[in-house]
Amino acid sequence: MKAGRKIRISQCMIVKNEEENIRQALSWGKDMMWEQIVVDTGSTDRTVEIAREMGAKIFFFPWIDDFAAAKNYAIDQAKGDWIAFLDADEYMVPDGIQKMWIAFEQIAGKNLDGIFTGWQHLDDNGNIFSSGSQVRFFRNDPDIRYRRRIHEQLSSISGRKLRYGDVVQDISIFHTGYQSAFLFGRNKSKRNRKLILEEINEHPEDHEMLGYMGDDCFSVKEKEDAREWYLKAIQAMPASLDSSDQRSALTFSNLLSIMTEELRVGREGLSDQECQTLLDKIYEIYQKAVTLLPEEADFDYIMGVFYGAVGQIQGGARHLELAIQKLERHGCYNKALLTAANLLTAYDILVSCCYELGERDKCAAYAVTYLKYNPYEMGVLARLIKLLIPEAESGGVASKMYQEVLGVLSKLYDFSVLKDRIFLIKTAEGAGRKDFAVFLLNNLFSEEEQEQLQLTTRLNP
Repeated sequence: MKAGRKIRISQCMIVKNEEENIRQALSWGKDMMWEQIVVDTGSTDRTVEIAREMGAKIFFFPWIDDFAAAKNYAIDQAKGDWIAFLDADEYMVPDGIQKMWIAFEQIAGKNLDGIFTGWQHLDDNGNIFSSGSQVRFFRNDPDIRYRRRIHEQLSSISGRKLRYGDVVQDISIFHTGYQSAFLFGRNKSKRNRKLILEEINEHPEDHEMLGYMGDDCFSVKEKEDAREWYLKAIQAMPASLDSSDQRSALTFSNLLSIMTEELRVGREGLSDQECQTLLDKIYEIYQKAVTLLPEEADFDYIMGVFYGAVGQIQGGARHLELAIQKLERHGCYNKALLTAANLLTAYDILVSCCYELGERDKCAAYAVTYLKYNPYEMGVLARLIKLLIPEAESGGVASKMYQEVLGVLSKLYDFSVLKDRIFLIKTAEGAGRKDFAVFLLNNLFSEEEQEQLQLTTRLNP
């Protein structure tokens, strides 16, 4: 730990066969930690050997199918003032570590039990695919321990409400353990299911654990079982939920995804009455979801995508607009995971819906927003061009219109880049606006370029 730091932090972790991660896990915060405690639950690789080489204090705990028990044993060994409990596949960057020290100094006299930080999940390519928050820094207090065999949470043994600070917007922990092969493996599902069912047997009305059971079935494509667990979870939910209750939001989102897919795929084999009955059930779930969690954007995103897919364009546009509005107003920490990850899809569907509805201004605005992030989507650009040039014009009227459209496109494309110019011409042709394509040719290409690319021959046969 750096000289002058008054707070002693004990880094704790439980591990099993983490030789690929343990060196990084003990390196990223070594200068920050007063001590590092590694509790091994049965490794058969070099995890313990590497941890010992790194200077960590090694303890052993026999695995008893209880993550909370193992974590609490690790906390019992800690002598520091605060605990930093991160998994072996999690880390902080140097900037976050420095900000964490500032946070500790700021909360020194606030009598807080823990600190919420951001929690960023990375995919196989190291890109963030979802965000949330977690309490991984907390006081070393004998009253604060983990509960639950799996999906464990911090709680007070005495039953008091824990007091947390919030640095989510400034500091994040990065998690690499959700790669697809790891997340959806059936071995993990088998282990998790056993522990979840044990928790449910002891606490049958725990709506969070019921939701986790739904997740487990959903992850291995047992959708009918997942639907039943999610319905049980919703029935067990309290009358009000915290606005950042991501667990409950996921229960609603996954259930809506299952039910809307079921109706979308199977509607041709159902009678009109059967379709309406299923749609009524879906909307009942949706209404309860938005009542309990009105800030969550994903419910409207799912409904918008569904309505767009079945051709109900008014419903698609309405719900997707709501989803985007909620995302912009409330952000995506512990909420809006689907909407934030699929924002371009939402705008793409909105462009299509608004175009069909004849809502020109909205369609143009959504198309421009989409193209700022993905300029080479020909379908979206084609709709924008057809929208801005609704029908063939001639003479001065056309020239003025084309100049105005060129001004719009100049904010999205770099006319000095050949790829951009060719893409614009091809899209204009594909959109049935050949006169505009000729205008682009004459205004964006030199005669030499036209000859080399043989664009003149194609546009003026």
